[in-house]
Amino acid sequence: MAVVLPLGLGSSTVMAELVDRFTVGTGDQTASLQFDFLDGRTWVFDIEWTGTLTGRDAFDVLAADTTGRFSFDFDVITYSFGDFLVGVTIDDATDFGTGTPPDYLDTWHYWTANAAADPWDQSFIGFNDRVLADGARDGWVFGTSATPATIPAPATLTVLGMALTGACRRRRGG
Repeated sequence: MAVVLPLGLGSSTVMAELVDRFTVGTGDQTASLQFDFLDGRTWVFDIEWTGTLTGRDAFDVLAADTTGRFSFDFDVITYSFGDFLVGVTIDDATDFGTGTPPDYLDTWHYWTANAAADPWDQSFIGFNDRVLADGARDGWVFGTSATPATIPAPATLTVLGMALTGACRRRRGG
């Protein structure tokens, strides 16, 4: 189910399309990974695990998923200090870039939040070094330095859908 989400107010509203949300893995801890593509589509993955998991390890969990619900692939350049994410493909969406001068925006920008209610912070460590905590969120945005799209909780979508359905009904009678 695709949901189009307004991101902003007024006539300059930016739209993001939540393509889907998946739960992957098993365990007693959960963290979310969000990918915002340049074309405005967003995917969210809730990764479940037990033990220790880094942001980089979470990519391997997604790539190893064999349920057939989605396809996930990624490209990194490996340096002595860690991996640099240059490409992500989810189903038919793909963005690849290495940060071309002068604006360096054609790359995946990494954002983190330690809890679901925390605001996004631009990460100053690589995803190899980020140890995920239960409830953490990692966001990846391609082609812009904007924070990840705001994705409402499922209950919010239900209330929004009910409100829109009610607003679309015509009143009959006198």
